[in-house]
Amino acid sequence: MFRRTFIGAIAATAMLAVAACGGGNDDPLGGGTDAGGGSAPDKVDSLTVGSANFPESQLLAEIYAQALEAKGIKVTRKLNIGARELYMAAIQDKSVDLLPEYIGATLVYFKKDATENEEEAVYKALPGALPKGLEVLDKSTATDEDAIVVTKETADKYSLKSIADLKAVSKTMVAGGGPEFKTRTAGLAGMKDKYGVEFKEFKTLDPGGPLSLKALKDNTIQVTQFFTTQSVIKDNNLVILEDPEHIHLPNNVVPLIRTDHKSPDVASTLNAVQGKLTTESLTDMVKRVSGGAENANAVAKDWLSKNPLS
Repeated sequence: MFRRTFIGAIAATAMLAVAACGGGNDDPLGGGTDAGGGSAPDKVDSLTVGSANFPESQLLAEIYAQALEAKGIKVTRKLNIGARELYMAAIQDKSVDLLPEYIGATLVYFKKDATENEEEAVYKALPGALPKGLEVLDKSTATDEDAIVVTKETADKYSLKSIADLKAVSKTMVAGGGPEFKTRTAGLAGMKDKYGVEFKEFKTLDPGGPLSLKALKDNTIQVTQFFTTQSVIKDNNLVILEDPEHIHLPNNVVPLIRTDHKSPDVASTLNAVQGKLTTESLTDMVKRVSGGAENANAVAKDWLSKNPLS
């Protein structure tokens, strides 16, 4: 889940910060994995929750925020920060204390040469990859995977079933999506590296958004990236291309938190949320908030009322 011309500069700053930080232990125990960075506090009175710039991330952040507020913790919201490069910089410079994240995307952000591609292996690898002072709590069964998609017409025309099938025709095609889709391992960079797929052109649009959908449907672009909890895939009869080389890792939802804000109350509340989330419920909520159909605050409140944490 993740756009401006200054992203490069901030991303570079974030990576410098990562390079300067040490790793943690690699023995995840009940309650989440700990990357080190001092003792967690006995009590937290307030914290700041952030999110990426797409509806699902904002929704999850709102669920976390409301659950914590119900425990008497004051929450400041900094939602819609931007792409991963931006919000990861924010949590490392202490602008935010908590983010909804995804296990595979988090792992490869901090450990670009990660080889793990199974769910448990990815989760267990996180402690050794996270910078000092950051850790993840329990992963949820709810997942949101990256997906390379084409229209059914394009799939039928070129007999496309796998990303690998694109190699023979991709140089006649235009890809499009959020700017990060061009540079990430889960996007064009990984497609080139793992499959030898290169496109004639790339159009900068939005990450899994209406601009990308419109361009795909009117054939301005032929390939883009959506996310598996988005109903637009099924609603528009789009085809997800198989990924045998695993450029897309398991992406279970997971809270990324600063150790200095992980009190027992905060951890237990967030882990309770994680235990209630499912891919089905997340997909339904994302459909409700996409395009501004419903307010994320109201949808989060509704979900929490139907899924009491205690």
